[in-house]
Amino acid sequence: MSKMNSEETIKYLDKIDAAYAQGKLGGWSRYSKKWSEFSTPMNVEIRKKIEAGHPEKLFMKMILSYWINRSVMLEMYFKRKNKIRKNKLRALSHSCKAIRKDIVSGCANENEMLTLNDIARMSLKGA
Repeated sequence: MSKMNSEETIKYLDKIDAAYAQGKLGGWSRYSKKWSEFSTPMNVEIRKKIEAGHPEKLFMKMILSYWINRSVMLEMYFKRKNKIRKNKLRALSHSCKAIRKDIVSGCANENEMLTLNDIARMSLKGA
């Protein structure tokens, strides 16, 4: 169990939430150029930190999971507009709240962490 976090990890969450809110209002797809301009560099930066053994790599993995959930939520709003699957959206939202709470409180359990391959698979198939 890891008990550490910094403003750096929390800032990633804030950036994701700001981009998500902007994308939701702007009607972006998770595959749109505007979302990619934000998410691709952030994703690459976080993956490099994980591979380099960043002291907070567990939290960095959690941030990637958070980002995937927000991306899927954004796509749900883009595709379905009036026919959003409320249960799926609610589950993703609850997951995001739980991930944020764990990061802010500085709690991460390495045994429950996804591998980078798991995260990549989730990202490709839309979680």
